Amino acid sequence: MLKSRPFDDITSWKYLAAIHGIEEVVWRQFGWLAPDEHEPDTSEYLDQDRNQCQHHNWYFFPWHRGYLSAYESIVRAAIHTLPDAPDDWALPYWNYNDTAVANPRLLPQAFATNSWPDGGDNPLFEPRRFGRGDGVVVIRKEDVDLKAALSDPDFEGVRNGSPGFGGVRTPFQHNAERPNEGLLEQGPHDPVHGLVGGYLTGTDPRDWHNLGLMSMPITAGLDPIFWLHHANIDRLWEVWLNRNSNFRNPVLKSWLDGPSGKRRFVMPQADGSRKEFAPKDMLDTKAPGLNYLYEDISDPLSGQQRLNLRLVLLKTLMDVPGITDGLEVETMPKKPTVELLGANSKAITLGSDPSATVVRTDKPTVRKLTDSFKLSTFALRASPEPDRVFLNLENITGENDAAIFDVYVGLAEGAVAADHPENRAGVVSLFGISESTNIAKPHGGSGLSKVIEITDTIDRLHLTGEANLNALPVLIVPVNDARGISIKRVSIYRQST
Repeated sequence: MLKSRPFDDITSWKYLAAIHGIEEVVWRQFGWLAPDEHEPDTSEYLDQDRNQCQHHNWYFFPWHRGYLSAYESIVRAAIHTLPDAPDDWALPYWNYNDTAVANPRLLPQAFATNSWPDGGDNPLFEPRRFGRGDGVVVIRKEDVDLKAALSDPDFEGVRNGSPGFGGVRTPFQHNAERPNEGLLEQGPHDPVHGLVGGYLTGTDPRDWHNLGLMSMPITAGLDPIFWLHHANIDRLWEVWLNRNSNFRNPVLKSWLDGPSGKRRFVMPQADGSRKEFAPKDMLDTKAPGLNYLYEDISDPLSGQQRLNLRLVLLKTLMDVPGITDGLEVETMPKKPTVELLGANSKAITLGSDPSATVVRTDKPTVRKLTDSFKLSTFALRASPEPDRVFLNLENITGENDAAIFDVYVGLAEGAVAADHPENRAGVVSLFGISESTNIAKPHGGSGLSKVIEITDTIDRLHLTGEANLNALPVLIVPVNDARGISIKRVSIYRQST
């Protein structure tokens, strides 16, 4: 029903998708605009509604919750015009980490075939959903791993160090203009986009003509599976909050009230009106403006938390009479300090084969890092934990939004990456790279930057002596076609408290 409505109807499928992102030439090429059809020319659409989505910033979660809520209410209103319509229809979510089903990472069956059982056309099927290239979606377990995101205790992150669960502080930011992407947005959000959209087999993915809808922010909202994917991302926000009472949303006015300036968050309503909202309006899913609960926000990590060895040891020692007499015990948390450990010497250009580089580090700084791993150096301190270590892939540029690659750290020369999963640091998806590379876009040209925590890997390599921490090998292994992708610098930072 929404697809049959004209573009200038703010409750239409096209209008809602354009709120997330639109490039008219791309939509026209993909058949979403008729030859004589154009975008609405109202000031509300041009100045406020279109290209509004928030990515790579700390507004990612609340903005998308407002977007989902608007979509759900509009679809529900349309459903209620049908005979025998259910009163309790709600937007479902695609839980690709569900352990109760045989293969949760398969595309839901209702979206996978182009016809209904009765032979009618299936409006949930999208032919420009290329997956691995032939329309089959293949998502590996590691592509949707939740450990990094759900284990991080902070919503707001810091640049070059942990980006936090929810991202680094920014103003209104429509696309990936600055490297401030939170951990859950980095994964599983980004990889699912790239793996579902993909690109057509036998074509060049550097040409947007060959990409699937979900691969690019400017077309992702046109694919019906987009909404189930983002409903799950929204659910995982609730999962993170539910895991630990210390995991909390920001309380800063600059987050709660949303961005200042002329661009505000505004969504169409089912009655054809428009309504502004702020992150503070999106915090309680049971509130009248949202009015929903997820059936499952249980902990998929079974309570696993970042181990706070310093606090464990302090509490143990405090129980020993006299052992802490005369000692100053640090109890107040400090803002994290981020320090460069080292970087490689030149840019990397990716291809179809793995690409290797070496990060050479500063010896005194590495010594500070490894000292923090030794229990004797922090046994009487109550700062949160030993140093954390982060690999930064800086200024990644290219034109393939569907590109995905794995990153390995500390592999011995000649080692086969697949034989050493313990050295795999993480997966990187380049959803949004073409916009961030395009110098014609606001803040464009600098590309994407990605941050991967490698603390456990570095600690293991230090303890076993398997790698020289002063010259650390990094291997980039493409999952699909990564031709033309350039990484300006690979760097490593230590984050201390």
